[in-house]
Amino acid sequence: MAITQAMCTSFKQEVMLSMHNFHPTGTSAASTFKLALYSSGATLNASTTGFVTAGECVGTNYVATGSALTVVGVTSGSTSGFVDFGDLTFLNVTLTSDGALIYNNTPFTSNNAGTTLTNAAVAVLDFGGAKTSTAGDFTIVFPAATSAAAIIRIA
Repeated sequence: MAITQAMCTSFKQEVMLSMHNFHPTGTSAASTFKLALYSSGATLNASTTGFVTAGECVGTNYVATGSALTVVGVTSGSTSGFVDFGDLTFLNVTLTSDGALIYNNTPFTSNNAGTTLTNAAVAVLDFGGAKTSTAGDFTIVFPAATSAAAIIRIA
């Protein structure tokens, strides 16, 4: 089992089909994006197509399926477009996590298959090893919102 950092291949296709809406959180058209935490028992990589329960963290005060992300904005710089998420804190949790999955929790209809999809995978985050919180806050700090560093960017 392994967690490999990647932008999910299915997401790349779905973006081209206008299935993900990164309007800032709170706008009527915005998709709801979530982040779920995973242990070393998970298998997540570029071929992940949606949220999975296998290997998701279990711990005190951690809610299965993770928590909602706040989209701060979508912008461009140089020759790239990118999205910025606000940092996410899981409060007073006891758990060990090796990575995370960002996914779209808003149901949408697949243009090529005509089926409704929910919990479509966006990106896999590999923490580079086990990160532990014991009755404390576990914070995901997103990189700077720049064309070279943003967690989701199209160059």
